[in-house]
Amino acid sequence: MTARKVRLFLTAAGPALALVTLADTSSAQEAAVPQGVGAEAPAEGEIVVSTFRASLETAQAVKEDSDQIVDSVVAEDIGKLPDVTAAESLARVPGVQVDWAQGGASGVRVRGLPDLTTTYNGREIFTAEGRSVALQDFPASTIARIDVFKSASANLIEPGIAGLIDVRSRKPLDFKGDRIAGGISGLHWYQSQKIGLDANLLVSKRWNTGIGDIGFLIEGSYADVNFLDSARNVSQTILNRNVQGLGVIRYPSFVNIDYPTANRFRPSVASALQWRPSDRLEFYADFLFQGFRGKGSGRNLQINSGDAAVLSDIEFFPGTNLVKSMTASAGGIPTGAQNVIDAKTDTYQGGGGFIWKGDQLRVTGDVALTDSTYTQYSFGMNYALRTQPTRHFEFDADAGDGGGTVTLSNFDLFDPTNYRMSGLNENGVRNHGRDVQARLDLDYKLDAVGISNIQAGARFNTRDAESYTYTRTATAPAGLFYNTLPLDYARVPPGFRGDDAAGIRTFLTPTRGSIVENMDTLRGLVGWAAGRPQFGDPVYYGNEKAYAGYVQARYAFDVAGMPVDGLFGLRAIRTEDTIHGFNRATANGVTTVTAVTRENAYNDFLPNVSARLRIMPKLQMRLAYTHTRSRPAFGQLNPSLTIGAPSTVCNTEPTSPDCVRTASGGNPDLKPIDSKNYDASLEWYFNRSGSLTVGAFQRDVEGFISNFTVDVEDSEFGRLRITQPFNGGKGRLRGVEAGFRTFLRAPFLPEWTQGFGVLANYTYIDHASQLPEDLAATLPGMQKIAGVSSHLANLAAFYEKPEFSLRVSYNYRSSYVVSYGRVNDPALGAGVLGPTLPVVEDGRGILDFSGTVNPTESITLSFTASNILGAAATNQRQFNAEGQAYPWQTRFLERVYRLGLRFRF
Repeated sequence: MTARKVRLFLTAAGPALALVTLADTSSAQEAAVPQGVGAEAPAEGEIVVSTFRASLETAQAVKEDSDQIVDSVVAEDIGKLPDVTAAESLARVPGVQVDWAQGGASGVRVRGLPDLTTTYNGREIFTAEGRSVALQDFPASTIARIDVFKSASANLIEPGIAGLIDVRSRKPLDFKGDRIAGGISGLHWYQSQKIGLDANLLVSKRWNTGIGDIGFLIEGSYADVNFLDSARNVSQTILNRNVQGLGVIRYPSFVNIDYPTANRFRPSVASALQWRPSDRLEFYADFLFQGFRGKGSGRNLQINSGDAAVLSDIEFFPGTNLVKSMTASAGGIPTGAQNVIDAKTDTYQGGGGFIWKGDQLRVTGDVALTDSTYTQYSFGMNYALRTQPTRHFEFDADAGDGGGTVTLSNFDLFDPTNYRMSGLNENGVRNHGRDVQARLDLDYKLDAVGISNIQAGARFNTRDAESYTYTRTATAPAGLFYNTLPLDYARVPPGFRGDDAAGIRTFLTPTRGSIVENMDTLRGLVGWAAGRPQFGDPVYYGNEKAYAGYVQARYAFDVAGMPVDGLFGLRAIRTEDTIHGFNRATANGVTTVTAVTRENAYNDFLPNVSARLRIMPKLQMRLAYTHTRSRPAFGQLNPSLTIGAPSTVCNTEPTSPDCVRTASGGNPDLKPIDSKNYDASLEWYFNRSGSLTVGAFQRDVEGFISNFTVDVEDSEFGRLRITQPFNGGKGRLRGVEAGFRTFLRAPFLPEWTQGFGVLANYTYIDHASQLPEDLAATLPGMQKIAGVSSHLANLAAFYEKPEFSLRVSYNYRSSYVVSYGRVNDPALGAGVLGPTLPVVEDGRGILDFSGTVNPTESITLSFTASNILGAAATNQRQFNAEGQAYPWQTRFLERVYRLGLRFRF
């Protein structure tokens, strides 16, 4: 398939990606997906660039010719989306859903499941102690292609039950000659009203020497993310109060104005060296650095309603005893916090290998080292207002996007004498992972009838992980009013832009800089020694070794003149893991801590069978059966308990039902999640850039891992709200995917109309699983799977000509369960947990726009706008067995504008 060629500039997200002839790497997985499909190398000195149409053709060809069920995003496709990271680009792929927060996309799921394997050029890659990499750390400008494998084959590194995502970079021998390409963009975030920079540069050099072709490539990028996620939160603790003349009434214990905000940037450097002494042999080495740096200034103001407040102007939701709005005086002191958070991630991967191609045998080998560390330091100053102002609550406002709002009467929120420091908390975490992996793969071409190829290979990896934390809290002595502290103060930059609901939007807060400069002074005020605490012994540490081998056959024959081909194979894996930590248990008011070591070993045998029936030259059917599994993450196996800071209300009202410390830990007895997978699809490719596909899938899953939250009275730390993972029972996901894409190419239409195109896809998922035993005790049977939306849809309309292009795209995700937990309902009595109930996130859509203008062959000007609608993200939670609920969070996520210039020579 030859890409349509035009003389125009390639966008910065894919300099040189018109030449989508990606070089082979060592992974046998490379053989499973055609390389260079839809691309044609240009003559020396000629600038030839694939347009968006060509990138769609390439992605379509990959899907059509792949042995697996796979969807791809090709670099030019990424470059023309209004995206900054790989995670945002994946939101456009059928069956993929993401979480939108903190200025972008994260939390990638495939067909509803987060249990993914992530690879970089076929090698496993991860962030810190996790199982997969944070895909939002990959700037879109550094990516050549992303492949989403929805079905497995034996030659793939064992996918998670959700599948495998492979991120591919560029290689120097992809190009006929030298290349220099890059770009720079300015960004503006609407909620934070901040600006930032996005820049990237690629330099590739190729030499034709007496010892063969040699190429070297280096590329780097820098991307800012300066976000403000405005949130109005209604307490999940619903007070139960008997009021004279009204009887028992229910209302939330607070409304919180929360401003998570940070200035972040992501640096990235990648390099590749290739030596091809002959057409049969290639050696290569490459290096990747992915970084993340963040300086957070999260702040909040919590207006407590109080269970002893004097109430007036009470309005109920019709037919209930639930308060919709009210005015409260006395009985509740507002509290809040100003946090200083410094975080960073450093992920390195370096490796090398060889590719040898004989007449019938192809051999590849690869070895790599991955090292990743995530570190976060948090310093929080808690405060309380000096008096108890009169407070008017709207627990579900009629104006704007609804949700909780609150206003104060006759109180100056900008007078420093009205605030006092009530406490400090300081936390740190360092998670580290290190992995050595090696593999050898063989592919032998047979002349036998029926079996065309035999593939075999082996892989070994050893993985270490450890986690360190510290935490300390203190209550401040009385009288530390803001005007007595050596700090600078400023009005909080107001959020909730675009919201019509009336409520508190700004208040006084210490500046981040003055807190940083005076940390030791503040520490001294609560009796702490100067300096940041040191990390002690690890909370947990562990090692995992995996030995894998596979054999697989590719077959091809005709049935009644209809070509049939496919794969059948088996991958066997031996896993041995050891994890060390500390268990914390409380019985009869006594808390004991004991060292714990868990060792485990198990074998997995993962078969795969697939068939492709070419019904007609442009119409084919696929059938596949695969068996996959996902290992628990190291953090989920962690036997230790990590205890966080107490809520701010604990400094002023230690007996309040909202005075609680959150804690989290793992479960060393977790088992891998097991899934048997069935796939079928019908695919019609009616032209090079046009297709209509329909697929059906089913996942029969055993052992879903869900978090369980319970309140425990700890003799040292008081009331702890502990969240830990447990294996559930059986579950299922089944559904359909449909996709359509085309450009207008009808010969009877005017030439100018042929620049119009459309891309649409839709996914429906029917899903349910059994909860872990403790949760299922009060919510038995099959329940919706947390994090899974039943409906996903994408629609994009575009117009493209050599001189300019325009695109509008819409992404929709329906409502879904965020999590399950035992509710804390005061109506049941102190310390009594209620039934298991879900938190439900409402469905919402994201609308984006992008446009480019190409004044010359080498220069492109671009403009993008993300999340144009700016619709609020909302959720709610039932608080009792009767199904009554209040809104919980009303979040206003960032709208981002980008104006850029890109070049290519």
